[in-house]
Amino acid sequence: MKLLPFFRKPVCNPVVIASDLPSWGRVALAVGVPVLEKRGIQVCALPTALLSAHGAYPGSALHSQSAFMADSIAHLERLDIRFSALLSGFVAEAAQFDLLEPLVKRVRSSGGLVLVDPVMGDHGSLYSFFNESFVQRMRAFIAHADIITPNLTEAALLLGTDHAQLAHAEKPELLDALKSLARLGPRFVAITSAPAGVRSAGNTKSPGGNTKALAGSAADRTGVALYDAAADRALFITHARLGSSYPGTGDLFAAELLGRLVSGEPFFAAGRRTVSRVRRSIAASCSAGGDPRAGLRKL
Repeated sequence: MKLLPFFRKPVCNPVVIASDLPSWGRVALAVGVPVLEKRGIQVCALPTALLSAHGAYPGSALHSQSAFMADSIAHLERLDIRFSALLSGFVAEAAQFDLLEPLVKRVRSSGGLVLVDPVMGDHGSLYSFFNESFVQRMRAFIAHADIITPNLTEAALLLGTDHAQLAHAEKPELLDALKSLARLGPRFVAITSAPAGVRSAGNTKSPGGNTKALAGSAADRTGVALYDAAADRALFITHARLGSSYPGTGDLFAAELLGRLVSGEPFFAAGRRTVSRVRRSIAASCSAGGDPRAGLRKL
């Protein structure tokens, strides 16, 4: 298994984010670009689709940007721009995997880091514009990733398992899911909106390589489950749910985690700090008020 080349000095090369760009709503590129730029990391934005508004708004116009992606990737290659990392988010159609895979391989061949946020669904359902064939392509695509950050629905889709069952998983079942996802290719797995039936406040690895967690589950709690396949180590972080649910929190999680990793932070430390960062953003957005559908008010 490929060992991840953590960077031990400030990132000099830019990071490319391939995801959608909405006219309205703070999600996808509208989140990832400012989050990484704030960390002093130059971003190359590669729009996979243009939307009038993100999916929380009914009737949004969506225009795939496959032709532009092909032209842009070819031009960037001619310019010989080297990337420290790639973050792949929303993929508008299956044909875009064929465009992204060579770019992913080029980033990895130069020692770069690849994070795939496999955007496919939420709240137990596959998004209406995707089908099982798309899920299969995404399953193959994550084999090229160093890290994946699915939400609980996407984890279930990738594993071909029942979302309701995974949503009520206790520690052993959730650990099995983490390991099964890692067997699809990535070394590191982070499941967001994970069930809170497991609680941990530190290193969960036991002498036998398994994980430990305190018992307890509550409907007003949620969590993030982290796994490093090379170390066979897991970390479960649970916390109280905050007042509102905001689109774009998964985008914030992925971008913040990637920014910390390319800056040299170890995976579990970066995961902890990313969870805290997302929670602060949600709390500040709740305090600011407004329609939650518009996304996080405070990044």
